[in-house]
Amino acid sequence: MSAAVIRFARFDLVAMARTQPLRVLLPLLFTVVCCVTLPVPGMGIAVGAVVAAVSASIPFQGDERGRLDTLYGIAPIGRTAVVLGRYLSMLVFAVVAVGIGTATTLVMGAVRHQDIGWPLVATMLLGAAACVGISFAVQLPWFFALGFTRGRPMIYIPVGIIAVVGFIVGQTGWFDGIGPADVLTPAPWLAALVLVAVGALFVGSAAVAVRVYRRREL
Repeated sequence: MSAAVIRFARFDLVAMARTQPLRVLLPLLFTVVCCVTLPVPGMGIAVGAVVAAVSASIPFQGDERGRLDTLYGIAPIGRTAVVLGRYLSMLVFAVVAVGIGTATTLVMGAVRHQDIGWPLVATMLLGAAACVGISFAVQLPWFFALGFTRGRPMIYIPVGIIAVVGFIVGQTGWFDGIGPADVLTPAPWLAALVLVAVGALFVGSAAVAVRVYRRREL
């Protein structure tokens, strides 16, 4: 990974925190609040993953507000570094969001004396990786191709899909009667398969984003 990519990722994270602190901090706070108020084992991990999955538009909105997207077009760093740097910065944001959710889940589990073991945490983290990876892989090329304003409808698609899936799960009762102790540790081959698939999708998405962003007029 080149130094230019790392520098841009660092700049991207700082820019998000400074220009849109509420859009960055409120979702992370929401993760903690949900875990504290809802006594469901693993809730923090699930909410952290959802928060990360629907946050792909944040840096693109900041670009348009600060006219940074125009700056990227003439900056000497190159558009490939911009794309890869943003993928890296969003990956860091996702790790922070899911990490906060995991830490809060473990703390609240200890406070409530809930049986939250490694199998549940491992399963939730694997699901979080799949959720975030797929969401980023679909959304980021879209925003690189169209920008925030024209690509705005993509913001609501992941939210809608997550809401529909949650509704279906709730109505079918797939997990009724299943407690934390009933969850088994994912088989190593299954975990490896999921992670490799998500990683390949992420890499392919970045390649598509680089291609469409190079063609876009800024």
